[in-house]
Formats: sequence, C-alpha cells, structure tokens
Amino acid sequence: MIAPSGTIALVLAAGLSQRFGGDKLLAPLQGKPLAAHVAATVAGLDVSQRIAICSTRAERQAIFAAQGFEIIENGDPGRGMASSLALGAQRALGLGAERMLVCLADMPFVTAAHLLQLMAADGNVVATAAGGVRSPPAVFLREVFPALTLLTGDSGARHLLQAAAVVEATPAMVRDFDLPSDFG
Repeated sequence: MIAPSGTIALVLAAGLSQRFGGDKLLAPLQGKPLAAHVAATVAGLDVSQRIAICSTRAERQAIFAAQGFEIIENGDPGRGMASSLALGAQRALGLGAERMLVCLADMPFVTAAHLLQLMAADGNVVATAAGGVRSPPAVFLREVFPALTLLTGDSGARHLLQAAAVVEATPAMVRDFDLPSDFG
C-alpha cells in the first residue's frame, strides 16, 4: 500500500449545472453550499495536496480555497468532465503524486471513512460501487495518470472504472445532486 502522503485529493467542481437551472454547487443543502460538504470532508483527510478543478466562478473557488485547496481553473468546462480530470492528472504528474483520489463536488454525502477505504484498497484503479454501478469517488495510481491526461468528453474515466477494483457504498452515500428536486 502506498502511504497517504503520496496521495493527492482532487475534487471536480467545474460542471455547468445545465439541468439545474443555476449553479447547483452554490445551492444550499443543510445550511451550506452543496460543494462545501465534499470540501469539508476532503479537507479532513491526510493527503499531501488538495486540489479543486473549478470553473472561473469566484464563488465556487472560494468554497475550496477556504478549506486550503489549490484551485485550478478549467476555462472551458463545456468540454466535459474529462477535461477537468485531465487537468487534475496533469497536476498530479507535476507534483510526483503516487495516487490520486477523485471526488465530485455534487456528492455531499460521501464519508471520510469511505474515502479512506478507497485509498487503502489495492489496484491501479479503485472505484466506488453502489447498486451495481461503478462511479467516483475513485482512486487512480500514477501508472494511469498519463491516460487520464488524454481524456475527452463528459464520460470522464468511466471506461477505466468498469475494470476497476471496487469499494462498496450505499446508493444514498454516492447520490449526486443534479436537479432542484434533489435538494428537497
């Protein structure tokens, strides 16, 4: 197992929120912006670096900066989630990271315990599995970073997750928020 100090945590927070009708990451959930939940969870982890890939919206960036994250702007989030993941993988390579934990900013109920299980699991790629579906949060070892830098589109690293080792979670834990009705 690679020590957590060689791990960076990456939060993807540059999405366009097209189905939401506003900026969902700033929408209140349990008294704070949606993105603040994952920011606080990741901020409590023992990792060498915390990075948020954000749109150019200062309000989003401020949520992560307040928790000590390095902010990397995705100036063209319309290119899809893969463009944010590629930016994070490029930074991970530059930092000499051994592994990268990837979280999504619209999954507020992911626990630190689950993220620690992902980081402790063996495999070049370790995905979360809930209800038979593999998804982030996920961990990628350094050997996979070059492939991540080449990703395009909105499916991210879905093809890599399908062959990944898994850590089970409940569907409620990895529920993502896309519509205003998700906040009710």
